[in-house]
Amino acid sequence: MHELALCSVEQDGRTVLDGYVRTFEDGVLWMGTEGIVRGVAEDETYLLRVLDDARGECVYQGDVARISADTVAFTGVELLSTLQKRAVARVAVQVECEGFARLAADPDAEDAHHESDPQDAEKDADEVRMRFTVLDVSAHGMRMMSQTELPPGSTVRFVFPELSDAFWLQAVVVRAQPSRTGTHYGCQFVETSPRETDALFRYVLRTQGALRRQQTLA
Repeated sequence: MHELALCSVEQDGRTVLDGYVRTFEDGVLWMGTEGIVRGVAEDETYLLRVLDDARGECVYQGDVARISADTVAFTGVELLSTLQKRAVARVAVQVECEGFARLAADPDAEDAHHESDPQDAEKDADEVRMRFTVLDVSAHGMRMMSQTELPPGSTVRFVFPELSDAFWLQAVVVRAQPSRTGTHYGCQFVETSPRETDALFRYVLRTQGALRRQQTLA
Protein backbone atom coordinates (compact mmCIF):
# COMPACT_ATOMS: atom_id res chain seq x y z
CA MET A 1 0.00 0.00 0.00
CA HIS A 2 1.10 3.58 -0.78
CA GLU A 3 4.05 2.32 -2.87
CA LEU A 4 6.02 5.28 -4.31
CA ALA A 5 3.69 7.83 -2.65
CA LEU A 6 5.33 10.99 -1.28
CA CYS A 7 6.06 10.73 2.44
CA SER A 8 7.30 13.26 5.00
CA VAL A 9 8.43 12.64 8.58
CA GLU A 10 7.40 15.19 11.20
CA GLN A 11 8.26 15.79 14.83
CA ASP A 12 6.96 18.62 17.02
CA GLY A 13 5.13 20.11 14.05
CA ARG A 14 8.29 20.31 11.92
CA THR A 15 9.25 18.27 8.85
CA VAL A 16 12.55 16.49 9.51
CA LEU A 17 12.79 14.18 6.49
CA ASP A 18 11.19 13.82 3.03
CA GLY A 19 11.04 10.77 0.83
CA TYR A 20 8.66 8.16 -0.55
CA VAL A 21 7.04 4.91 0.56
CA ARG A 22 8.91 1.82 -0.61
CA THR A 23 6.63 -0.74 1.05
CA PHE A 24 3.96 -0.70 3.75
CA GLU A 25 2.69 -4.03 5.06
CA ASP A 26 1.57 -5.38 8.44
CA GLY A 27 2.27 -2.14 10.29
CA VAL A 28 5.83 -1.78 8.92
CA LEU A 29 6.54 1.12 6.57
CA TRP A 30 9.84 1.32 4.71
CA MET A 31 10.59 4.84 3.55
CA GLY A 32 13.19 5.67 0.90
CA THR A 33 15.00 8.96 0.38
CA GLU A 34 16.88 10.49 -2.52
CA GLY A 35 19.83 11.47 -0.32
CA ILE A 36 21.37 10.50 3.01
CA VAL A 37 18.94 9.90 5.86
CA ARG A 38 19.19 12.70 8.43
CA GLY A 39 16.96 14.11 11.15
CA VAL A 40 15.58 10.86 12.61
CA ALA A 41 16.82 8.51 15.34
CA GLU A 42 16.06 4.90 16.22
CA ASP A 43 13.41 4.18 18.88
CA GLU A 44 11.93 7.67 18.43
CA THR A 45 8.26 8.21 17.52
CA TYR A 46 7.33 10.34 14.49
CA LEU A 47 4.33 11.41 12.44
CA LEU A 48 4.31 10.15 8.84
CA ARG A 49 2.37 12.21 6.32
CA VAL A 50 1.72 10.21 3.14
CA LEU A 51 0.30 11.93 0.03
CA ASP A 52 -1.32 9.17 -2.01
CA ASP A 53 -2.90 10.07 -5.35
CA ALA A 54 -5.67 7.50 -4.75
CA ARG A 55 -6.26 7.75 -0.98
CA GLY A 56 -5.42 11.41 -0.41
CA GLU A 57 -3.43 12.57 2.62
CA CYS A 58 -2.93 9.88 5.28
CA VAL A 59 -1.29 10.70 8.62
CA TYR A 60 0.32 7.85 10.58
CA GLN A 61 2.38 7.47 13.73
CA GLY A 62 5.26 5.03 13.99
CA ASP A 63 8.57 4.23 15.68
CA VAL A 64 11.93 4.13 13.90
CA ALA A 65 13.24 0.59 14.05
CA ARG A 66 16.10 0.65 11.56
CA ILE A 67 18.07 3.28 9.62
CA SER A 68 20.35 2.72 6.63
CA ALA A 69 22.00 5.20 4.25
CA ASP A 70 18.83 5.94 2.26
CA THR A 71 16.01 4.01 3.98
CA VAL A 72 14.15 4.11 7.28
CA ALA A 73 11.94 1.37 8.70
CA PHE A 74 8.99 2.43 10.88
CA THR A 75 7.21 -0.18 13.00
CA GLY A 76 3.94 -0.14 14.89
CA VAL A 77 2.57 2.26 12.30
CA GLU A 78 -0.99 3.35 13.09
CA LEU A 79 -3.36 5.50 11.06
CA LEU A 80 -4.32 8.76 12.80
CA SER A 81 -6.32 10.60 10.15
CA THR A 82 -7.13 10.81 6.46
CA LEU A 83 -8.08 13.73 4.23
CA GLN A 84 -9.31 13.23 0.70
CA LYS A 85 -7.28 15.93 -1.02
CA ARG A 86 -8.12 15.09 -4.62
CA ALA A 87 -10.91 17.66 -4.72
CA VAL A 88 -9.22 20.40 -2.69
CA ALA A 89 -5.45 20.05 -3.11
CA ARG A 90 -4.14 23.12 -4.91
CA VAL A 91 -0.65 24.50 -5.42
CA ALA A 92 0.61 27.97 -6.34
CA VAL A 93 2.74 28.02 -9.49
CA GLN A 94 3.98 30.42 -12.14
CA VAL A 95 3.75 28.57 -15.46
CA GLU A 96 3.66 30.30 -18.84
CA CYS A 97 1.27 28.63 -21.29
CA GLU A 98 -0.03 29.05 -24.82
CA GLY A 99 -3.37 27.86 -26.05
CA PHE A 100 -6.59 28.70 -27.83
CA ALA A 101 -9.67 30.44 -26.50
CA ARG A 102 -13.23 30.27 -27.72
CA LEU A 103 -14.86 33.45 -26.48
CA ALA A 104 -18.34 33.37 -25.01
CA ALA A 105 -20.89 35.90 -26.22
CA ASP A 106 -20.83 39.17 -24.31
CA PRO A 107 -24.35 39.66 -22.85
CA ASP A 108 -23.95 43.45 -23.13
CA ALA A 109 -23.46 43.10 -26.87
CA GLU A 110 -26.58 41.00 -27.59
CA ASP A 111 -28.52 43.96 -28.97
CA ALA A 112 -25.64 44.95 -31.22
CA HIS A 113 -25.60 41.44 -32.76
CA HIS A 114 -29.38 41.18 -33.05
CA GLU A 115 -29.33 42.14 -36.74
CA SER A 116 -25.73 41.19 -37.47
CA ASP A 117 -24.55 39.13 -40.41
CA PRO A 118 -24.53 35.36 -39.68
CA GLN A 119 -20.91 35.29 -40.89
CA ASP A 120 -19.98 37.60 -37.99
CA ALA A 121 -21.50 35.19 -35.47
CA GLU A 122 -19.55 32.33 -37.05
CA LYS A 123 -16.35 34.37 -36.80
CA ASP A 124 -17.02 35.09 -33.12
CA ALA A 125 -17.16 31.34 -32.45
CA ASP A 126 -13.68 30.72 -33.88
CA GLU A 127 -10.77 30.06 -31.54
CA VAL A 128 -8.15 32.74 -30.96
CA ARG A 129 -4.56 32.08 -29.97
CA MET A 130 -3.63 33.37 -26.52
CA ARG A 131 -0.88 33.40 -23.91
CA PHE A 132 -1.49 33.24 -20.18
CA THR A 133 0.16 32.45 -16.84
CA VAL A 134 -1.18 29.71 -14.59
CA LEU A 135 -1.08 31.05 -11.01
CA ASP A 136 -2.40 28.00 -9.18
CA VAL A 137 -3.73 24.62 -10.23
CA SER A 138 -5.66 21.65 -8.85
CA ALA A 139 -6.92 18.42 -10.37
CA HIS A 140 -10.19 20.16 -11.21
CA GLY A 141 -9.34 23.74 -12.10
CA MET A 142 -6.88 26.60 -12.21
CA ARG A 143 -6.47 30.32 -11.70
CA MET A 144 -4.68 32.14 -14.49
CA MET A 145 -3.75 35.65 -15.58
CA SER A 146 -4.13 36.86 -19.14
CA GLN A 147 -4.25 40.04 -21.19
CA THR A 148 -6.90 38.40 -23.38
CA GLU A 149 -10.41 39.40 -22.36
CA LEU A 150 -12.39 36.25 -21.58
CA PRO A 151 -16.09 36.65 -20.73
CA PRO A 152 -17.42 34.03 -18.28
CA GLY A 153 -18.36 30.90 -20.21
CA SER A 154 -15.38 31.17 -22.55
CA THR A 155 -13.33 28.00 -23.01
CA VAL A 156 -9.55 27.68 -23.09
CA ARG A 157 -7.78 24.73 -24.72
CA PHE A 158 -4.09 24.17 -23.96
CA VAL A 159 -1.30 21.73 -23.10
CA PHE A 160 0.09 22.19 -19.58
CA PRO A 161 3.88 21.98 -20.10
CA GLU A 162 4.64 20.78 -16.56
CA LEU A 163 3.00 17.38 -17.11
CA SER A 164 5.10 14.49 -18.40
CA ASP A 165 2.24 13.35 -20.66
CA ALA A 166 1.31 15.91 -23.30
CA PHE A 167 -2.47 16.05 -23.60
CA TRP A 168 -4.93 18.84 -24.27
CA LEU A 169 -6.82 20.30 -21.32
CA GLN A 170 -10.02 22.26 -21.66
CA ALA A 171 -11.16 24.79 -19.07
CA VAL A 172 -14.25 26.95 -18.75
CA VAL A 173 -13.93 30.47 -17.33
CA VAL A 174 -16.26 30.81 -14.34
CA ARG A 175 -15.17 34.15 -12.89
CA ALA A 176 -12.91 37.13 -13.60
CA GLN A 177 -11.11 39.58 -11.33
CA PRO A 178 -9.28 42.61 -12.79
CA SER A 179 -5.78 43.48 -11.52
CA ARG A 180 -3.09 45.97 -12.46
CA THR A 181 -1.02 43.38 -14.34
CA GLY A 182 -3.86 41.56 -16.08
CA THR A 183 -7.20 39.95 -15.34
CA HIS A 184 -7.22 36.88 -13.11
CA TYR A 185 -9.58 34.14 -14.28
CA GLY A 186 -10.93 31.25 -12.27
CA CYS A 187 -11.40 28.24 -14.52
CA GLN A 188 -12.85 24.75 -14.17
CA PHE A 189 -11.49 21.81 -16.17
CA VAL A 190 -14.10 20.00 -18.25
CA GLU A 191 -14.15 16.75 -20.22
CA THR A 192 -11.00 15.47 -18.46
CA SER A 193 -10.50 11.71 -18.40
CA PRO A 194 -9.62 9.85 -15.15
CA ARG A 195 -6.05 9.48 -16.43
CA GLU A 196 -5.75 13.23 -17.00
CA THR A 197 -7.26 14.03 -13.59
CA ASP A 198 -4.81 11.62 -11.93
CA ALA A 199 -1.87 13.23 -13.77
CA LEU A 200 -2.92 16.69 -12.55
CA PHE A 201 -3.38 15.47 -8.98
CA ARG A 202 0.04 13.77 -8.96
CA TYR A 203 1.60 17.00 -10.27
CA VAL A 204 -0.02 18.97 -7.44
CA LEU A 205 1.29 16.52 -4.83
CA ARG A 206 4.81 16.47 -6.31
CA THR A 207 4.95 20.26 -6.44
CA GLN A 208 3.64 20.59 -2.88
CA GLY A 209 6.33 18.16 -1.71
CA ALA A 210 9.07 20.07 -3.53
CA LEU A 211 7.92 23.38 -2.05
CA ARG A 212 7.84 21.86 1.43
CA ARG A 213 11.40 20.55 1.01
CA GLN A 214 12.58 24.00 -0.09
CA GLN A 215 10.94 25.59 2.96
CA THR A 216 12.59 23.02 5.22
CA LEU A 217 16.04 23.67 3.73
CA ALA A 218 15.51 27.43 4.03
